[in-house]
Amino acid sequence: MRLDLVLIGAAALCGLAWGHEGAPWLMGLAVVVPLLWHRAGNRWTAGAVVLAYYLATSRGMPFGFGIFFEASAPTWYGWALWVACGLANAALWCALWNRDAGRRIWLMPAILVLTAVPPIGIIGWTSPLNAAGIFYPGMGFIGLAFLVGLMAASMRGRWPAVAMFAGAALVANASAAFWPKNAPAWATAWTGQDTHFPRLQTANLDIFGEGQRVMQVLHLAGQVKPGHVLVLPETVLPQLSAANTFTASMLDDAANVLARKRSTIVVGAELHTPGQRLKNALVVLGAGQRVELVQRIPVPIGMWKPWRDDTFAVDLLGSGVAQVAGRRVAYSVCYEQLLVWPMMASMLQSPEVIVGAANGWWARNTSIPAIQGQSLDAWGRLFAVPVVRAANL
Repeated sequence: MRLDLVLIGAAALCGLAWGHEGAPWLMGLAVVVPLLWHRAGNRWTAGAVVLAYYLATSRGMPFGFGIFFEASAPTWYGWALWVACGLANAALWCALWNRDAGRRIWLMPAILVLTAVPPIGIIGWTSPLNAAGIFYPGMGFIGLAFLVGLMAASMRGRWPAVAMFAGAALVANASAAFWPKNAPAWATAWTGQDTHFPRLQTANLDIFGEGQRVMQVLHLAGQVKPGHVLVLPETVLPQLSAANTFTASMLDDAANVLARKRSTIVVGAELHTPGQRLKNALVVLGAGQRVELVQRIPVPIGMWKPWRDDTFAVDLLGSGVAQVAGRRVAYSVCYEQLLVWPMMASMLQSPEVIVGAANGWWARNTSIPAIQGQSLDAWGRLFAVPVVRAANL
C-alpha cells in the first residue's frame, strides 16, 4: 500500500513539473511516468498512477473552464470535465496493464501511440512523448524512437541499453548547446506579438468592437517592416463572413498596405460560410496572398460540439502545413499545441517554421498557457525548426 502511494505521488510530481516558466526542461520528467506505471502492483494502481499524472498536468482546467463556461454552466462543470478528461486519458493505461512484466514493456509503446492518435489523441495532451524534445534535440523522429527505447530499457532494467540511450541524450544536448543549428537568416524576420485583452471572443461583438479589432490590424500593418512576417493571436479579428462587407473592405486595405511592402500578417479569425460549420483559423494577409489556415482540432465541448449546429469544424486528417510568405509553415492553433497528433502530421511535411497562435484570456492565471508554449517549443527543439508564438493573455 505504501509503495502504491509513493508511485501515485511521484506521478503527480511529474505532472506538476509541467508549466513552470523559465524551467521548461522539467517537463522531461514525463519520461518517468511509464516506468511508474510499470512498477505498479496491479491494474488499479497503474491506472491511478497515470490518472495522477494527467490530473496534475491539467491542473489549470477547473479554474480556466470555470471562467470559459461562466455564463453557460455551473461551477462544478469545470471540475467534472477535468476529472472526466483525466479518466479518459488514463483508461487505456489501466485497461492494457498486464501482470506479466515482459508484456507491459511491449504494451507501453502501443499505449503511447494509441493515446496520441484519434480518438483518444483528441484529448491526449501532455503525452510523455513530448519529452523527446528535451532529451533528443534536433533528432526528429529518431529522437522519438530513442525516447521510447530509453523508457523500455529502463522498464526492463537493461542498464547498458539505458546508458546508451542516456549517452545519446547527453550528446544531443551538448551538440544543441555548443554547436547549435543556426536559424536561417530569413527566420529573424518572423516575429510574434502577444496581446493582453481582458476578453477576446467574437460572440455578440457589436460593430464598434469589430471596427476596433480591424483598426488594430490596420495599425499593425502600417508598422510591420518590409519583408517581415508578424504573427498575432487567435481570434483577434471579428467573425469573417460574406455578409460582413465592412470588415472585408478594411482587411483588403490592410492586405494592400502589406503587399506593397511584401510583408505579411498572420492573424486569428473565425470564418463563417452559410451552410457550413464555423472554422477557427489563422488568416494570412499581404505579400500577394489571402490564405486561411484552419484549425484541425478545436477544443472539445468548448468549441467542437458535434451534437449542435453551431459547432466548429474538425479536420483530423489535415496536414496543418501551408505556404506563407514563401515558406512551408506548420501552424498550430491554441488547443492543438497540447496534442501529439496534429504536430506529428505537420512534421511529416518537413516544415521550415512552426507558427503557434492562442487565445488564453480564460486561462491567464493558470499553468495552461505555459504548458502550451512549452509543448510547442519542445516539438520545435526536437525537429530543429524555429517556433514563432503569439498569445492573448
